Amino acid sequence: MRKTTTEVADEVGRPQPTSNGSGLRTDPLPLAPPRTLRSRVPQALLAALLIVGGGLGGLVLFSRYNQRAPAVVVANPVPHGHQLAREDLAVTDVALDGDVLTVGSLSEVVGRFAAHDLQPGELLTPADLATEDQLVTADESVIGLLLEPGQYPTKRLVAGDRVDIYAPGGEGTGGEGPIAADLVVYDVLESSSDGRTLLVSIVVTGDAADRVFDAAEDGGVRLSLRGRE
Repeated sequence: MRKTTTEVADEVGRPQPTSNGSGLRTDPLPLAPPRTLRSRVPQALLAALLIVGGGLGGLVLFSRYNQRAPAVVVANPVPHGHQLAREDLAVTDVALDGDVLTVGSLSEVVGRFAAHDLQPGELLTPADLATEDQLVTADESVIGLLLEPGQYPTKRLVAGDRVDIYAPGGEGTGGEGPIAADLVVYDVLESSSDGRTLLVSIVVTGDAADRVFDAAEDGGVRLSLRGRE
């Protein structure tokens, strides 16, 4: 009787006998190395940084939203033209808003005049205040002049400036003097997208308004800025 042995192939294809001749040798498949804690550290660190950054950002926004500053508020009804006194006003803290210009000090307000009727609870803005020169009395009116470059002296023209009005080619040239003198600028607004055209509002008396309008229709007018005293 022939004795047989069971063989297995080696790594180059040649069969190898097993030690007990029981059958083919089977080696276990190689296992992937387990993932270590080191490979997870970057993800954990990134998550922690995101959490901390988000918390700091929220804290900054919260602090900005809750930032407050003093503002002057109307305490009693104030009619147009009334000279503001301490008892007409109060000071309160309000949340800051970059879109709203408020007045934060009583010293900026007391002694000024109401540019229009004011109601209790209103936050005062610079547009609510006027100097005595800017008040319009019963015999005065406010006219608007739409002026191009060359017709106004400077883009720095502001409310409260005093101006003279000339009529080129007519009265007000050749040493004849202005058609209206020592007038108060009531307001100045840019009236074009490029900021070149200005709408200048000026306080005038009734007879001066007629002269200025006639000159503006005939050939236009020009403003001359007076120096401050």
